[in-house]
Amino acid sequence: MLETNKIQESIFAFDQAIRLSPDYAEAYHDRAIAKGRLGQHEEAIADLDQAIYLKPDYVVAYCNRGIAKRQIGKYEAAIADYDQAIRLKPDLAEAYYNRGVLKRKLGNHEEALYDFDQAIHFNPDLAEAYNNRSNARRHLGQYQAALADLDRAIHLKPDFAEAYSNRGLTKGQLQQHQAAIADFDQAIHFNPDLAEAYNNRGNARRHLGQYQAALADYDQATHLKLDYAEAYNNRGITKKMLGEPQTALADFEEAIRLKRDYTKAYVNRGIAEQELGRMEESRADFQVALDLANKAGDGNLKAKVEQLLHALDEQLSTK
Repeated sequence: MLETNKIQESIFAFDQAIRLSPDYAEAYHDRAIAKGRLGQHEEAIADLDQAIYLKPDYVVAYCNRGIAKRQIGKYEAAIADYDQAIRLKPDLAEAYYNRGVLKRKLGNHEEALYDFDQAIHFNPDLAEAYNNRSNARRHLGQYQAALADLDRAIHLKPDFAEAYSNRGLTKGQLQQHQAAIADFDQAIHFNPDLAEAYNNRGNARRHLGQYQAALADYDQATHLKLDYAEAYNNRGITKKMLGEPQTALADFEEAIRLKRDYTKAYVNRGIAEQELGRMEESRADFQVALDLANKAGDGNLKAKVEQLLHALDEQLSTK
């Protein structure tokens, strides 16, 4: 509350400055930063628009407007702001980094990789850029290069919980589950509230057959992040592996409630329903999953669902 009062007082001061000097670009910029800290992102964007109108080469204003637009999901518009910041200041590591983050969110991993390369070129000590470059490399299947980036990020920032978590995730992709658990342990040590680390440690433990420990991790992940659809789905998978399809079903249903286009959760719910003898419900879930896989262009998942549907239809035809 005290912090909020201080921010509101600073906004009042910027209001006064703007009344006295309506062409004071820096006052609009600084008021936007204060509004952003209160979550008033649309109002912050309006102030940054004015700052840029008054000062068209205001590099920092473009960067901060990009941040505000990102907060409200306007990724393409935010990228355009970072483009302009880079045109005005081609060696600005922060702009490349933020643009890379957004391109990765949009699934443009190759383009994101270029931006992180540039960010690191202009600021070799930017731990966050190594961490995010590792994410792009992991999505491109460049696991060893991703590990090297995460080693560097942790060297630069030894308490970087997210980097430990991502290194564990990458080791998991390489089937190094025990080593991955050690990294997730470190991530949780440095940030006990990092829900993703619990979820990912749960996955590693599940792969090692440590089902009860995995369930405990998924419980903690969903406790920390109530809308964590992936953790509910993973907990459901583990319960099903323990021969508990009925309780697994509740987790898959919650995952779908939270994420209506969650293809894998529909698949898993369909499998659990099939085990419980609910064949029509199972077929309906497989059909939804097939439609979603087609829409996403995921050929591998589409093939898996088609096999499940075929097996289910054969099972029904023999009854």
